[in-house]
Amino acid sequence: MSATTQVCVVGADEALFERLTTVFAEENIDVQRAETVDGASGACLVGVAGADDTELAAALGNLSVPAVLYVDSAADAAELYEAGVTDVVRRDGTGGVVGLRHAVMQCLDPAPVTTDGGQQAQPADFPLKELHEIATDRDLSRSAKIDALLAAGVEQLGTSSAFLSRITDDQQEIVTSVGDHPELTPGKRTPLSETYCQYTIAGEETVALGDVTETETIPDERYEQWDLQCYLGATVTVDNEQYGTICFVDDTARESAFDESDRHFAEVLTDWIGYLLEQQAYEEELDQQRAFTESLMDSLPDPLFATDDNGRLVRWNERFEELAGSDIEGERPAEFIVEEDRAAVTEAIENALDGVGSSVEATMAVRDDQQYPYEFSNAPLRDDGGAVTGAATVGRDMTERQAAQEQLAGILDTTRSLMQARNREHVAEIAVNAAKDLLGFDLSVFRLYDSDAGTLVPAAMTDEAADVLGERPVYNVGEGYPGEVFASGEPRTINSLGAGEGPPELGAGASVMYYPVGVHGTISVSTIEANAFDEREEQMLALLATSAAAACMRAKREQDVREAQEHTERVLDRVNGLVQNTVEVLVQAQTREELEDGVVEQLAAAEPYAFAWIGQPDVAAETLSPSAWSGSAAVPVRGRSFPLAGGNEPVSRAYTEQEPQILTDFESVDAGPWAEIAGNSGVSSLIAIPLVYKDANYGVLTVLAEEPDALDERERIVLESLGRVIANAINAIERGRILDATEIIELEFSISDQELLFSRLSGATDCVLESAGTDYSSDGSIRLYLTARGVEVDELVAIAEEDVAVQSVTCIVDHEEECLLELTVEDSLLALLTEYGAVPREVTAEHGTARFIVELPYEAEARDLFELVENQYPSTELLGYHERERPVETRQEFRAALSDRFTDRQETSLRTAYLGGFFDWPREVDGNELAEAMDISRPTYHQHLRSAQKKVFEELFD
Repeated sequence: MSATTQVCVVGADEALFERLTTVFAEENIDVQRAETVDGASGACLVGVAGADDTELAAALGNLSVPAVLYVDSAADAAELYEAGVTDVVRRDGTGGVVGLRHAVMQCLDPAPVTTDGGQQAQPADFPLKELHEIATDRDLSRSAKIDALLAAGVEQLGTSSAFLSRITDDQQEIVTSVGDHPELTPGKRTPLSETYCQYTIAGEETVALGDVTETETIPDERYEQWDLQCYLGATVTVDNEQYGTICFVDDTARESAFDESDRHFAEVLTDWIGYLLEQQAYEEELDQQRAFTESLMDSLPDPLFATDDNGRLVRWNERFEELAGSDIEGERPAEFIVEEDRAAVTEAIENALDGVGSSVEATMAVRDDQQYPYEFSNAPLRDDGGAVTGAATVGRDMTERQAAQEQLAGILDTTRSLMQARNREHVAEIAVNAAKDLLGFDLSVFRLYDSDAGTLVPAAMTDEAADVLGERPVYNVGEGYPGEVFASGEPRTINSLGAGEGPPELGAGASVMYYPVGVHGTISVSTIEANAFDEREEQMLALLATSAAAACMRAKREQDVREAQEHTERVLDRVNGLVQNTVEVLVQAQTREELEDGVVEQLAAAEPYAFAWIGQPDVAAETLSPSAWSGSAAVPVRGRSFPLAGGNEPVSRAYTEQEPQILTDFESVDAGPWAEIAGNSGVSSLIAIPLVYKDANYGVLTVLAEEPDALDERERIVLESLGRVIANAINAIERGRILDATEIIELEFSISDQELLFSRLSGATDCVLESAGTDYSSDGSIRLYLTARGVEVDELVAIAEEDVAVQSVTCIVDHEEECLLELTVEDSLLALLTEYGAVPREVTAEHGTARFIVELPYEAEARDLFELVENQYPSTELLGYHERERPVETRQEFRAALSDRFTDRQETSLRTAYLGGFFDWPREVDGNELAEAMDISRPTYHQHLRSAQKKVFEELFD
């Protein structure tokens, strides 16, 4: 049919209508839908029967167009045909949508045929009803229906035989046949090229030959091969694919040729057989799918069942039947659940029937009075239209899971106990007991690694293991199964011991698992049974071993901490005593000699030291020589000297690099002369600590001990701290000597280097700067007081603020010719000179060149100081070097000098203010009262007082 034909369907639901629309679209047929017969129109009507199929058949039969009735399998087809419908198609396996399509196509294409008399006959004259009754006979199998149809064709066409063939791979196979022809037996295979059917297949049309000898269609060789004079063959298609042929044959020719009626009958019969073959293929596929589904369901180790839309059982697998019994169809699943869980299971299935899947845990009460915990997962079942038709439920056995959860809970409890273990031996005891109580491993052995001996030593075993296995051997790393497992870090399971393998007490065929416990040892479990361990047991042992490894690590760490604390306490007691005694020496020492002697005596008397000495540098000679020494060991350092630079031994390196140096091998190339010096003194280790205070290097403190490992990192830290304290104390003594010295060295030098702040500021402003003193802030910064002449104060402040070395600038006093500034800096050469023990007497700067005059107590300090300044500022030039005596001024002479400078009024004003409490806080008297006491005005009194204060400060600071 080339044009689009319209078919109207009455009474179909949405799902069936969509299926019919899809099926008829392939035939170029447009499907419409109507609620009642009165509103239906089209080339053919399809009625979908409901409760009263006879009434619908009568309504359709009264219409003038062909009508097909689609009914249930129980309907009486004869009664429906009498009602007037053209055809009846059943919904069961003999009909369905495919049969409905076939029936509609027959109604839409009723090709007329011609009888022998030349008169046209309508399809109703053909035995179509008979063919339909055969095809829909529910008492016949499909193969019997096909045979019956072939027999009906033989009777109708007047041939002696008929057969159905299957053609694949250019081979023809007889599927079934009727008649007595000896060559047409079912199962016979013949090359297609040797058959009559090749011409039917090639032409794709019905071949009807009443007398083969009178046509050229069949060659002589084929006729001679088969000796069939009458042949009518039609092609059979199944699912729109070529299947084979339907052939009616006779060894004698027909009296008359096959006419159009015969051809049409054969084609209708072929369509029916094709339809039956399609249904057979569908059913076979359905049977295969059903068998596969059932096999799949039965292969599940867990119960699976399905319910209808009322929540009653309609299908289940073998496992569910084993648990629930065989007579369960129509029951509700909750009947097989313990009472306390029934409500939850019922609710979950009802949710699935509402379209919502869910999971629920419940216990099945099975017929052998046992109970099994399951997790039931529920999901809705839907038809082609998406409507929920039931619910599917699958249960997962939770027995092993619950057992695993209980074991995991036990492992967690064991882990808590392990983490409280006192030591590794205690960990081993807890672990083997847990292997027995939680995992059921009665034979368990725990070995700990002895790092000193490099062996695995049995530390704990269960009582059963002791009874069966006896005393266990010690293994070296890599030896035996325990040694191999420990060395590789990989567990090992032996499912069946061979002869000579494993513990001989177990015998051949036993099972053993070995598991590494980190770097601490191994745990092994064994049984006399073969293949005794499953994956879950291996996982549980792995968890136990991992927890034991963490516990061993913790126990060892805590043991190390306890030992370290004990050692630290001993060290602290010793260090506290040493520091206290040494600090006492530093506080009481009046001279450097007293300080050094006291320090080495205290160090030599403290454990674990055996000898101590201090070396002072000689800058001129470029050597360092012992200035104080003490100790029980006979170390001959007196008279020795060590180079200040270039020395490849620890004392020289400590001075040069200003870093502590440790020597534990006096025979090494870095020992220098110490192999000879130590000799037979018994000392085995040495540490040299530089005595450095800021940039001043006062020498090296060297401490020796008898044990090679006595001077470890902790000792280095203690001695390094003492070295800094000693250097600080030496600096204080050296600074104090300049105040008491009567003979001093006066050093004068200049610096033109722009790295110096004084030089930068004076060069940038072309002014004259003079230091008025220094002071230290609480945050460690330094305040410089500078007077400046020949510059505008705003210009100088602006330049100073831009300088990278200046943190802040404050103008204190601004006179016409001179100003006083306060500069805050991080570092200053003046502070360095002061820290080095020098007393700056005069510091001025002009035109970018600064001039310094400083006083020092000794010549050596003067040389060291100049070298220090020169290294920092290469442009430093020595201008003067003088040795002179400094007169000692007594307290009386100081008072006399002040009195000579005071006027009577000034001295009286200052004395009355001091004695009257003017300088106290809060003041006991004010200026008015003091002025009245002197019988002068208040401004005059304050003028005398300030003049007197200025003269006192001039004596102090100038």
